[in-house]
Amino acid sequence: MTELRSSPDPVSSSIAAGLLGSPFGASSRFASIFFAGTVLFGAYALVICGLRLADSAMLIGYVAGVALLCVCWYFAANRFAFMREVLVRERGFLIVGVVLCAMSYPFLADGPYQVHVMAMAGIFALMALGLNVNIGYAGLADFGFIAYYAIGAYASAIFSTRLGVSFWLCVPLAGLFAAALSLLVSFPALRVKGHYLALVTLGFAFIVIQLITNLEGLTGGTQGISGIASPSLFGHSFRAPIKLAGITLPYQANFYYLVLACLVLGALVCARLGRSRWGRAWAAMRNDEIAAEASGLSLTKLKLLAFGTGACLGGIAGSLYAHMIGYLDPSSFRFIESVFLLAVVVLGNFRIAGVIAAAVVFTVLPEKLRAFDDWRLLIFGLALLGIMLVRGRRMISTSH
Repeated sequence: MTELRSSPDPVSSSIAAGLLGSPFGASSRFASIFFAGTVLFGAYALVICGLRLADSAMLIGYVAGVALLCVCWYFAANRFAFMREVLVRERGFLIVGVVLCAMSYPFLADGPYQVHVMAMAGIFALMALGLNVNIGYAGLADFGFIAYYAIGAYASAIFSTRLGVSFWLCVPLAGLFAAALSLLVSFPALRVKGHYLALVTLGFAFIVIQLITNLEGLTGGTQGISGIASPSLFGHSFRAPIKLAGITLPYQANFYYLVLACLVLGALVCARLGRSRWGRAWAAMRNDEIAAEASGLSLTKLKLLAFGTGACLGGIAGSLYAHMIGYLDPSSFRFIESVFLLAVVVLGNFRIAGVIAAAVVFTVLPEKLRAFDDWRLLIFGLALLGIMLVRGRRMISTSH
């Protein structure tokens, strides 16, 4: 049978040649950077405009416009391959640009509360990165990840309020403590997988939530733990505003930048892990455990490392939350948060950038839907259901 080949589009080819050109051509490199920078600036401008909108009618129009723009971009990227190629080529430039845009956000935010919401989005994204290690890298179905978040938060709160440990020690200790307790899930995980592993992790989450509710002498029970110390750095309290070049930022910006730094560090660690020999071993285990074990890989070590790494990131996120809010109670750690985390990882296509972006959307979207207070939970629930139906099959699958 004769193979049919489509001829390359002359317009796309000419533009691609101009933008990509020779790898040593200064003009082609400048053109590709300019294109990537234009895309980044346009996306950031859209995000800032959306975050500042409060009127219901304008918000509906904004969402419709962004949806139409995304559809147009999708078809354009499929029509002109150079658009994707340029963005892939300038990935380093885009990453640096995104970090710089994130650093500038407190200067453009519409009030302290918006800065606080974005700080919470960063904490949620750090948690999602930890879950992505379990599901996306190792293929381990974890439906109770909120347990590590709660363990890290309460461990940090107890270290701070009862032992007087500094915040800068509480954060790594909380991560290590959560990683250590993840062994309680890791050993059963050596014997089960798929749906059964999901049930084990789900049961672990319920046990942790019940323990922090009933161990009143340690966790305060339903009364919670209050008076958790705020961090300070070089004599500057994180409860004090930031004054920089005549500009005063609200104290929430302190926590925002702290969370941003931890998120960037967590993303770098996850990226490095994904490219390491451990990441390749996780991929082999995720695709076929029997074949991976037959090739000489230790599934025990791989699963312990995956659960420990994910739990450590979740524990650090919990520690940041505890010291930012200053108060903990069991109602802060609901099982529904694990469902949101799963949806974030699936929506993010199991990729670091996608997971972070999805976490921001899932944190900001409920806040923006407050304009539709009578319908916002229904709208959010339908959106969540649609995402899980369309892309949720991989959560309990070992295939990538």
